[in-house]
Formats: sequence, C-alpha cells, structure tokens
Amino acid sequence: MGLDLSAEDITALETRTEGWIAGLQLAALSMQGLQDTDGFIHSFTGSHRFVLDYLPRRGSTKQPESAQIFLLHTSILDRLCAPLCDAVLLDKSAPGQVTLEYLERANLFIVPLDNQRRWYRYHSSL
Repeated sequence: MGLDLSAEDITALETRTEGWIAGLQLAALSMQGLQDTDGFIHSFTGSHRFVLDYLPRRGSTKQPESAQIFLLHTSILDRLCAPLCDAVLLDKSAPGQVTLEYLERANLFIVPLDNQRRWYRYHSSL
C-alpha cells in the first residue's frame, strides 16, 4: 500500500493485530496519508472505527446463524472451552466443540490457548 514503515513499526503492528490479516489491512488503509503512523500503530485497537465498521458487515454476519449466536453469547467469556460454551448457550443443536472447531478452521476470531485445542480466547484485536 506504499507505506514507509520501519521494521519496528511492522513488528508493533503485527503484535497489536496478532497477525490478523483483516486487521493488518484495515490498519494499512487507515494509515494512508497519515503523518504520525507511529502514533497510530501504538493506538490501533479493535475499537478503531474501521474495525468496528468491518466486523458487522464482514465478520459475524456472514457466518451461519448458529455461529452468530455462539459468538454473541460467548463474547462475555475471557476464555472458552466446549463445556463452558455449552453451559452459556444451553443449545444442544450447536455443540460448543463443533462451533469452536469451525471458528478455528475458518480462522475467525479465536486463538487456541493449549496444544490440545481445548481452551481458546477471542482475538485480542476484537
């Protein structure tokens, strides 16, 4: 996108977005024409207007209704595991483990916290 970023800025941006490609693209679009890219990078979060505009249109609403309900109801949790999600959802038609696996395969919003992929958290950019 023609941005002149230092190696430190690139590392900081990758860290802030946890490598989330949509987050990186939204940040790059936001930085076009800015003089203070360093300040922007250090203040860029999931509450930035481009991210907030992107998520409802591209993120959760393009998912099956069961995934949308899952995302909404489990968004209150700091960490997620299948039994905990099942307890929050109380919906036997969409088992937590199935939905967690779907979200991970689709690279949507969650990060595994262990090697067994039992525990997850929502992406910190959100």
